[in-house]
Amino acid sequence: MITISLKTDSDIPMYIQIYEYIKKEILAGRLSAPEKLPSARSLAAHLQVSRSTVDTAYEQLVAEGYVDAREKRGYFVNSITHMTGFTDSVVPDFSTESHIPSAPEFFEFNPDAIDTTHFPYTVWKSIGKNQLDNPRNFTAGDNLGEPSLRHAVATYLHGSRGVSCEPDQVVVGAGLAHLLQMLSILFDRKPTVAFEKPGYQNARRVLLHNGCSIVDIPLKNSVMDVEALADSSASLCYVTPSHQFPMGSVMPASTRDQLLKWASEKEGRYILEDDHDSEFRYTGRPIPALQSFYKQDTVIYIGTFSKAISPALRVGYMILPKALMKQYKKICGTFPCPVSKTTQAILADFIHKGYFEKHLNRMRKIYKGKHDFLLTQIQKYLPAPLFSVSGDNAGLYVLLHYRGSRSDDEILENAQKNNIRLCSLNDYYPDPDVVSSHTYLIGFADLSPEEITKGILLLAEKVFLSPGSYPGSLRCSSQ
Repeated sequence: MITISLKTDSDIPMYIQIYEYIKKEILAGRLSAPEKLPSARSLAAHLQVSRSTVDTAYEQLVAEGYVDAREKRGYFVNSITHMTGFTDSVVPDFSTESHIPSAPEFFEFNPDAIDTTHFPYTVWKSIGKNQLDNPRNFTAGDNLGEPSLRHAVATYLHGSRGVSCEPDQVVVGAGLAHLLQMLSILFDRKPTVAFEKPGYQNARRVLLHNGCSIVDIPLKNSVMDVEALADSSASLCYVTPSHQFPMGSVMPASTRDQLLKWASEKEGRYILEDDHDSEFRYTGRPIPALQSFYKQDTVIYIGTFSKAISPALRVGYMILPKALMKQYKKICGTFPCPVSKTTQAILADFIHKGYFEKHLNRMRKIYKGKHDFLLTQIQKYLPAPLFSVSGDNAGLYVLLHYRGSRSDDEILENAQKNNIRLCSLNDYYPDPDVVSSHTYLIGFADLSPEEITKGILLLAEKVFLSPGSYPGSLRCSSQ
């Protein structure tokens, strides 16, 4: 194991200290090729630092060629004599900060992040090898998506979300943006889309870019105001009923009934249900999809595997009503599916063999543990009545409400000055400049308990509260 005397009181970031030490050892020949370095996890535990600190140091070493990252095997020392022209006797002096540019370390409560460290890479790799050995995966694929994956999606959604569909109604695409683009060209006239306010602005921008008109519908009790929707000219309604983004609310049954009734009252009206993170619910039973409530074909259901598996896996799906599916085949039927046939085959196998369900069950437990720990730290260091939390029954973030005297601008400026990336609810309004929400999205999925505590302490000491105004000694508590 590598033992490094880290200077906690130094202005040099921890990751640079680790990077400098390992680089010096390599240049001196005390670490030589092809020696394997400790895993990031074990080195972080040994040095008593966060894993992200070690990851950053390793990534810099890899980028400069001193270390080689080998998939699923770890990090190995490179031979540098022929690569750089350095000899073992050349040991540059890195004792001063000026030799290495010190980039600031950022702390981020990212509401879009997920935990990828617990993904079953071995299983995925094994399935992938089998599928890569199959020559049929290198032939032209189905334009709607591979039948095996469409069947897997239909089966999974029926069992987990109550969605009623046939595999022939499933369209596979490269994420939400691609599917919305395809959807926008299905109608004879570009639809006017009712959009939640606040809502998912990336989806709003995609629809606008593809010629749709947008009418923003303010939320009522944190869900779509159906009365305001009825007074609009919209023919398509974009909603996130099972976990409203970003408010985190669940659409009650009465509102769902009203929304479905609105869609059925006039021909050509549809509801676009974005079920972005329904897999992660921490209280009660999973909420059935809106699509499962009504027998009339008025709901377009859209989902993705990015939250459940990995953001790098750009695979989404859309369940089209039969009338729209007929239109899709007519207009878009010749468009090739943008997701590789091999990726689809791997994912289909992953679902069919039960690995996806096992992974979800595991991640629910992990996320619930992080979620519950986050709430305890907020209660401890950001207590009522100055702070409160909502949207804490599902998803990978919570909403933190601030009732102090500082403005949103001041809070975000404090965060930026201290290298903290804080996401404001204002960002999810089409006109954020006129909103003063005093509400912030606190993501926790990719944070360790140590990082959660550190982050909440930073918010208390550096962003929201003045030194001496917070309860107890935060600096002592963080040790």
